[in-house]
Amino acid sequence: MINKKRYAQARDRAYNINDQDQTIDKFITERFVELVLEQKRPFQKALIIGDKNYFTEKCLNNIGIKNISHIDISNKYYDINKNQKVTYLPENEEIGDVGNFDLILGLSLVNFIEDIPKFLKQIKNNLDPGGLLLLNFFSENNLIELKEMFYETELDLYDGISQRFMPVIDIREIGNLINSIGYSDTVVSRENINYSYACFNNMLEHLRLMACTNFLNTKDNKIINKKYINNLIKYFENRKINGVFNLTYSILITNSWKK
Repeated sequence: MINKKRYAQARDRAYNINDQDQTIDKFITERFVELVLEQKRPFQKALIIGDKNYFTEKCLNNIGIKNISHIDISNKYYDINKNQKVTYLPENEEIGDVGNFDLILGLSLVNFIEDIPKFLKQIKNNLDPGGLLLLNFFSENNLIELKEMFYETELDLYDGISQRFMPVIDIREIGNLINSIGYSDTVVSRENINYSYACFNNMLEHLRLMACTNFLNTKDNKIINKKYINNLIKYFENRKINGVFNLTYSILITNSWKK
């Protein structure tokens, strides 16, 4: 379903865009750090999946966690000056032997893994008994305003809808799935992040910064041409409130333990 090459290219492009404070992964990292501190126990060795520019690693360093490894998906290593090896997620999504950890954190990259149950089973092998797993998943209400924008545009132009957004999971499904694989004491919370954009292009740049574009292997999608873009912009402008278009990022934060 996911075109890994296109997604890797998008992540590489995101690394080269000047960073901003307001990104999904930075928000998720802040929540993860809060959850780690709530445990009131030391964590010695952490694995981060999908870190960007080592932001999450630096945050963990600040709370005393220094031994950190990474898994990413990208065409190239994004910081050649840092003497550290990054493990890449291959096409078959086999994680392999990356070591064992008492803390594993999965950022937005996790949402672009095709086989989530397989991933959860694999990563369980890398988590020490008594270890903590922190993940996030896009919920059914993620980017709902953007989805409506595309749906209405395609209905107007083509009398049909293309698949341009990743399938999502609801709050009950993810909790049941994680527990069924053998994790315990899973807690799922919903977090909404609201961003406001005065300009259509600013919204696109922000989405690209976070590598939030279409990576689905869909051959039947309608062509995005100049008329299509103009309709999107018209929709964007017509739905501004007080001069801005409001977009909601809806995320499920999960924390689970391995007994």
